[in-house]
Amino acid sequence: MFCEIRETVKIILILRIRCRPQVKCNKGTVKMPSYDVALIHAPSVYDFRERTVFPGPVSEVVPSLYVFDMYPIGFLTLASFLEEKGFRVAIFNLASKMLSDKDFDVPNFLERLDAEIYGIDLHWLVHAHGAIEIARMIKQFHPNSRVVLGGVSSSYFWEEIMKSYSFVDFILRGDSTEDPFASLAEKVIKGDNNFSTVPNLVWRENSKIRVNPLSYVPRSLDYTSPSYDFMIRQILRTKDLALSAPFASFLKNPITAVLTAKGCVFNCVGCGGSKSFYSNFLNRSCLALKSPERIAQEVESIAEKLKAPIFILADIRLGGRERAERIIQELRAIDVGNDLMLEFFFPVNRSLLQQLSRLGDNVYIQISPETQIERVRYNYGRLYKNKSLEKMVNNSIKLGIKRVDLYFMTGLPLQTAEDAVGVAKYFEYLLNENDALGKLEAFTAPLAPFIDPGSVAFENPEKFGYNIIHRTFLEHRSALLEPHWKYILNYSTNWMDRGEIVETSLNVAERLAEIKEKYGIIDRETLAAVKERTSLSRECLALIENAVNRGEDKRYVLDSLKAKIAELMEEREYLLKKELYPRMGFISSLRPLGIIKGLIRTLF
Repeated sequence: MFCEIRETVKIILILRIRCRPQVKCNKGTVKMPSYDVALIHAPSVYDFRERTVFPGPVSEVVPSLYVFDMYPIGFLTLASFLEEKGFRVAIFNLASKMLSDKDFDVPNFLERLDAEIYGIDLHWLVHAHGAIEIARMIKQFHPNSRVVLGGVSSSYFWEEIMKSYSFVDFILRGDSTEDPFASLAEKVIKGDNNFSTVPNLVWRENSKIRVNPLSYVPRSLDYTSPSYDFMIRQILRTKDLALSAPFASFLKNPITAVLTAKGCVFNCVGCGGSKSFYSNFLNRSCLALKSPERIAQEVESIAEKLKAPIFILADIRLGGRERAERIIQELRAIDVGNDLMLEFFFPVNRSLLQQLSRLGDNVYIQISPETQIERVRYNYGRLYKNKSLEKMVNNSIKLGIKRVDLYFMTGLPLQTAEDAVGVAKYFEYLLNENDALGKLEAFTAPLAPFIDPGSVAFENPEKFGYNIIHRTFLEHRSALLEPHWKYILNYSTNWMDRGEIVETSLNVAERLAEIKEKYGIIDRETLAAVKERTSLSRECLALIENAVNRGEDKRYVLDSLKAKIAELMEEREYLLKKELYPRMGFISSLRPLGIIKGLIRTLF
C-alpha cells in the first residue's frame, strides 16, 4: 500500500498538478496554446454564481451538481476521434471549473483560449442558457473562429437556435457526429466554405440557413472509442484538474462509464431517449450497438488507470440475450476488480443474474420502476409488474449481487400525491420481505426540470394528461433563470399542478429518508440535511409567492438567503449523493502502473 501511495505521489509530481487552479485567468499571463478544436462544457446557467436561485432536487440522482457540470461521454469519444485524425483538440469543463474555483474569470479565459473551432455541447436542455451565453462570448472574442453546437437538444431545436442566435455558425445534428465533425473541421481549417457535403450539418450561407441531410447514422459503435490516454494528455495540457475533470466531484469521488448502445426499443412517455425520439428527430430507425469485445476493451482501459466504479450504460440485453451473455463472458475474462454498475430497463431473470454474480462480489444493478403503482408504471411505458420486480430483487440478493438500486419518480401521468409518497412504504416492505438491509437501495426524484422535448408526452401531452408550460427553446432558456424550481418545471399533470409536484417531491424525499435512517442506511446527519433542504425549499417558495402576490419582482427575493442556499446546494449535496455509487477518493482510485504506461504512450 505504501508503495502505491509513493508511486501515485510521483505521478502527480510528474503531471505538475494539484487539486487547485494552475492556469490563472488574469491578463498578462502566458498565452495558452492554440487548438484546432476546443470542446467546451458550460454550466446550465452561465452566471449561476451571481444569481440567487433554489434549483431544488433536479440533479440528486446523477453525479453532477445542480449546474449539471458533467460533460456528456460523447465529448471524450469525439475528442479522441478528432485527435486520431490529427487535429489539435482539448476539452474544457467550464462548469466544473466554476464550481471548484469561485474566482475563475470565464471571459478572460475564453478571450485567451485560441481555436479555429469552438464546439459547445447542448445535449441536455438544462444547458439552454449556459451554452448560448458561452457561444455568445466566444464569438465576441473570436469573431473569425467558428462556433458549433451539438447534442440531442440542439438537434431538436436547431431551427429556432439558428434563427435566434446569429453567433452560432453550425449545428451538427444526430447522436453520432464524430465523422461529420472531422469533415467540418477539415474544411474550416483549409478555408473551404462549401459545407454542402458535410452530413448532419446545419450551416449559414450568407443570410440563408442551409440544412444538410441527417444521413450519418452509424449502426455500429465500434468505429471509435474514448481514449483514456487522451485524458492524461488533457491534464498535461491544461495542468488543471478541475478544468479537465468530467465533473467537479470527480476529484472527490470518481466514477467512469462505458456506453454500450445508442437508440432504444422502448417508448417511455417522458423520455428524450425513446425509440420514437430517435426515429423522429435523430433519423435512427435501429439500435447502434457496441460489440462485447469493444465494451470489454474500454472497461479494461479504464481499469488499467483507475480503481473507480465503472457504469455500463444502456441495458446490455439491447440486441438480445446472446449479446448480453457475451458481454458478461468478456467482462469475466478481463477480471478488472473495479466495482461494476449495470442498468436494466426491465427485471432481469435468474439465469442472467447468476452469470452476473460470477463477475465477482462487486456488481451493482440499477432499475427504474418509477412507481410502485402498476397501472401508473404501465401507462408510463414500463411494462412489468411488481411481482417480476420483487422476484429480481430476491434473486439478486440470494445470488450475491452486491446491491440493487431502485429509482422512483414524482410527476408521472395518473400518479397522485398519495401514490408518490407510498414509495417509502414499498421500499420498507422490500427491505423486510427480502432481508435486504445493505443490499437494496432506493432513490427518488421529481421528473425535473423538464419533460424532454421530442418525447411522446411532449409531442402529445393531452393523450397522457400532461400540460406543457414551456414549449420553445427560448421559453425553456428563460425558465432556467427562475428563482425556484417550481417555475422551472415545464409541465404539470391532470393529477398534480406544479406546486403539488414540488410539495409531493419534498414529502417523498423526507419520508424515504426517514425509512433509511430507521434501518441505518443513512445516518442522522444525512437525514437532517434532507430535511433542511426540504424546509429551505418551502421557505424560499413561500417568500417568492408572497412577493408575487404583492406585485414585487421575484428575482431578488432570495438574496438574503444566498449563503444558506449555496451551502445546501453545493457542500451538503455531496453528503446527499454519497449513497448513489461506491465511494472512492481520487488519489486512492489511481493505479500508478497504468498511469505510467499511459504517460509513456502519451510522451513517446
